[in-house]
Amino acid sequence: MRLGVEATAFLQTGCAIVVGTLGPDGAPHASRGWGLSAESLDPETLRLLVSADDPTTISHLAAGGAVAVTGADVRTLYSIQVKGHASALEPATDEDRVRAARFSDEFFTAVVETDGVDRRLLERLVPRDYVACTLTVEELYDQTPGPGAGAPIAPPGS
Repeated sequence: MRLGVEATAFLQTGCAIVVGTLGPDGAPHASRGWGLSAESLDPETLRLLVSADDPTTISHLAAGGAVAVTGADVRTLYSIQVKGHASALEPATDEDRVRAARFSDEFFTAVVETDGVDRRLLERLVPRDYVACTLTVEELYDQTPGPGAGAPIAPPGS
């Protein structure tokens, strides 16, 4: 699966990131992502940051379970979802923390501008630290609200 330049660039912005995971028993869990970055093109992988204080997400990721990551632009509601499997769970690096801070700043700025929320309330969401995992991308979907929501996005060049 190829995300393409535009989808990859979008997912690396301060879009709202929702992470859905499945445990070994099939139990679903939803959490927030704190940043994504492209790692490799072959196979296509992303580095996903999640809260180090979320034991359910961490255990699902550590088990190599299925993962769905939806990124949504706060201002336009343009949304895409990638699905795949997690691997290589590890503590966040200093570079990851810088990425998470940049992500949070962009995301919170968009929420404040569109919804008028007090930024101090949003900053209370920031985790103490992060865990990173590698997400191997297997599927890509348009999740923008409207009649096309849920439609697969064809890989570039297909």
